[in-house]
Amino acid sequence: MDGKLIDKGEVPEFRLRGKAALRSVQVKQEQSLLLRLYNAYIYTLRLPLPVFFVIMFSTPLVLSVVFTAFYLWDVDGLFIPEDRDWGRRSWWDNVYGFAGETHFKVFVFSLSLCTTFGGTGVEARSPYNLLLANLNTLTAQLIFVFLSGAVFYRLSQPAEPIRWAKMALITDDKFSEHAKKMGEEPHKSFIIRVNLADPKKNVLIECKFEVIYRCILTLPGQQSPFITHISLKLVRPEVSYLRFGLIIRHVIDESSPLYGMDYETFKAKDASFTVTVSGTERSSMQPVFSENLYAVADGDVFWDRQYEDQILVDKHGRTVFSANVLNSLKPLDENISKSRHDKPRPRRSSTSVL
Repeated sequence: MDGKLIDKGEVPEFRLRGKAALRSVQVKQEQSLLLRLYNAYIYTLRLPLPVFFVIMFSTPLVLSVVFTAFYLWDVDGLFIPEDRDWGRRSWWDNVYGFAGETHFKVFVFSLSLCTTFGGTGVEARSPYNLLLANLNTLTAQLIFVFLSGAVFYRLSQPAEPIRWAKMALITDDKFSEHAKKMGEEPHKSFIIRVNLADPKKNVLIECKFEVIYRCILTLPGQQSPFITHISLKLVRPEVSYLRFGLIIRHVIDESSPLYGMDYETFKAKDASFTVTVSGTERSSMQPVFSENLYAVADGDVFWDRQYEDQILVDKHGRTVFSANVLNSLKPLDENISKSRHDKPRPRRSSTSVL
């Protein structure tokens, strides 16, 4: 894709759908060099931990390679001693054969300035190399400050506290059955199950939940689509104390923007749901925020299913919370299936996957 915009009235060859469409949105704006560096730094902070540490350890190496190239412009301005101990081992010969003895020793000299270790025996003597060596050290110290801040930021943050179920459901559930017993009309519900990462130890306080329904629409006579976001009303939008996990539920009644939609409607609108959890981790008092995206086009939303029960009782009468069945589904219970209202309702698809 060359990123060229289509002309007015022109129809694109194809259009991405689901998560791919949302993640591939390109923002075109002018950015200064400092803003680009800042965005790159923030992006680094949010990388997965293994990738983050790889960047941490590779940054001094990359910086040393860059400065080595500048040192070699005036290699005569460096004093490079002949160290016979380096050549006594055969594997040093292989290193010298690949990079060259002078190049390698200059690289180690630059790396020693980055790590402040020293001991290489290489000295900068010309004014050019003396200035370059000081610049090398200063740059390494500035980078060290930013890397130290990044490490502190990552280690001070709690581990990802939320585990999301891979599938969201639109289904008749126990809440709908309860509504019928209370004399109200039962409806389907959009539900997502979440668990704490360590249900035995983790506790979140002052938790708030939100489900955002997102769809892509194109008005009649218009070529450019637009994305609409609607916050869905939840049965429990917040709790003061959360342990183990819970089910986030939105009842699809007459006031819901999802009411009356079938599979084809969701598919045509390229519907997706962003679910967020925010709160405070009790032990560290650090703020916590987690989100997950469920896209209809990617098969993340299932129809007329149930989650496997997580709260069980063992033979000794003890309550057991089974975190291993977070993503396990089962067919609807017969008593829930039979409790559906007999009045004609908007037609919904019989397929199991939205």
